[in-house]
Amino acid sequence: MTRSPSSKPVRSADEDFLKQVLGRHKRLIVDRTSQFEVSGLPSAAQLAETVAFAPQDGSIWLCGQRMLLMQGAAFGAIRRELIEALGFDKARGLITRIGWQAGARDAAQVSEQWPEGDHASLYSAGPRLHMLEGMVNVEVVRFEIDSSIGHFYSEFLWHNSLEDDEHIAAYGLGGEPACWMEIGYASGYASSLLGRLVVFRELECRSMGQAACRIVGKPAQQWDDIDVDLMYLDAGDFLSRSAYVSKGETTVAELEAPVGDKQLVGISAAFVAASQLLQRVAPTQATVLLTGESGVGKELFARNLHQASARQHQPLVALNCATLPENLVEAELFGVERGAFTGADRSRPGRFERAHGGTLFLDEIATLSLSAQSKILRALQEGEIERVGGTESLQVDVRVIAATNLDLRREVEAGRFREDLFYRLNVFPIHLPPLRERREDIPLLMSYFLHRFSLRHGRQLAGFSTRLVNALLTYRFPGNIRELQNLIERGVIAAGEGEVMDVVHLSEAGTPLAGMAIGLTAEGRLSAPPMRNEAAPVVASAKTDQAPVEEPELASLQAFLSGRAPALGTSLEEIELRLVRLALERSAGNITAAAQMLGMSRAQVSYRLKGR
Repeated sequence: MTRSPSSKPVRSADEDFLKQVLGRHKRLIVDRTSQFEVSGLPSAAQLAETVAFAPQDGSIWLCGQRMLLMQGAAFGAIRRELIEALGFDKARGLITRIGWQAGARDAAQVSEQWPEGDHASLYSAGPRLHMLEGMVNVEVVRFEIDSSIGHFYSEFLWHNSLEDDEHIAAYGLGGEPACWMEIGYASGYASSLLGRLVVFRELECRSMGQAACRIVGKPAQQWDDIDVDLMYLDAGDFLSRSAYVSKGETTVAELEAPVGDKQLVGISAAFVAASQLLQRVAPTQATVLLTGESGVGKELFARNLHQASARQHQPLVALNCATLPENLVEAELFGVERGAFTGADRSRPGRFERAHGGTLFLDEIATLSLSAQSKILRALQEGEIERVGGTESLQVDVRVIAATNLDLRREVEAGRFREDLFYRLNVFPIHLPPLRERREDIPLLMSYFLHRFSLRHGRQLAGFSTRLVNALLTYRFPGNIRELQNLIERGVIAAGEGEVMDVVHLSEAGTPLAGMAIGLTAEGRLSAPPMRNEAAPVVASAKTDQAPVEEPELASLQAFLSGRAPALGTSLEEIELRLVRLALERSAGNITAAAQMLGMSRAQVSYRLKGR
């Protein structure tokens, strides 16, 4: 619904987002007048390269953001439903604010992706992204910016607006402009990038009978009757911290920097759901069972749960049950009295005693024997233990957090896990999703690990290449967050000082990252590189009107695959060697890059070359 700017503050999440955007992009205000140039960074071609399709996951990515490919008619139907339910004014405000959020987030991603991009091109990336996303064709008329005197002016012509098409189809021509979402996008993008409130207006519109839509953007204070625009933008909270009101510096809140290795990092729905469960159970005394694949961060969740509980000032004792030999389980868990067995020359407490008053984290609990499980069950039920060789019961006050990468219900059905212990542990289960189910978190985790390992190893990198971001966004990650962490650390070490981390820096161990994503070329065509372990039968020119390059080995393979030849006319070794040589030609002799192209390790490529 439409509200006055001062009637309700922006939600906390949006407030935090705007604080970060303003703090990050205020430095992008330039001290010169410029025109858009196609040679700037990022270029239209570079923006196109940021698109990655991952049909195996049902995902489309643009600049690290998950996107939705929707029919224009479906968008029009949603727009009509909103107008009929809310009326024109309220629907216009809602749709304009949706556009604002989209533009603001695109600005954040573009600036993050190209921190060294020139200012004019970073700004012009907004219209280019708008075109790439299928909303409108943008023609630049005039662009001026000079922060030394607070001057900003931007004028465009919009052609072929999707929003106009749908509005005219539903309501015909009228007397009001109809590109509501696009106006919101332009205002949100410019405001977030420049760190001050910029408002765009549509002075002419196809829905009003004009040949094209003409829009103009200026700082909010330079418009007359700005309250009308602000009513639709609902930007009151933004204004309270912007140059429009203060006429001075924008105040940006200091954000707490991550400390050590104990941060939970993520914004995906699956991660947020698990985090909310953690926060809900942390203040209680309930036993918690953490489930999930290896490498998803179960120990990190356990540590954060302990820190959020009333036991945070008491010890947290962790034990990986998979490392315990059967004959030492009881002594390790419950302690030993002096003389209990040969070599027990002194008494020592076990993990339960050491965790008294605090938390005991039992990782990989499903690996314990049935005998050890029964002893843990008694300790949990009675709250008391006996040391090995002891005669007295010791009371212990311990909160247990257990973790496993197995399905304990199936383990119970198979007779490998005690049913009574399962129910004792399964008081409050929290499932931690694998990384492939929280891909929105991958760019965030990449930046977090890059910062962490750059500090640890004393390195300074320029960031990530578009190819690497797309490769990681579409990679399956069998090792989950642990694997991503190791990959980024390897890249920090392998990349040169000040260099951009690329796929080649992560390929020493044969990581199958190349060829995973379906990209978009600058001409707007889908481009799907050969998948790992799939060799192209022929080497063809980029131009479709040219004949394939004749290579005997590959021609023989093509004939066999097509059924024209009853048998393979060459050895697999010859085909393999030809592919290796072809990859080396394309990589200018770089063995590591060639290995990445073929989904092989560097050692495998070197071995094949030496064998010939």
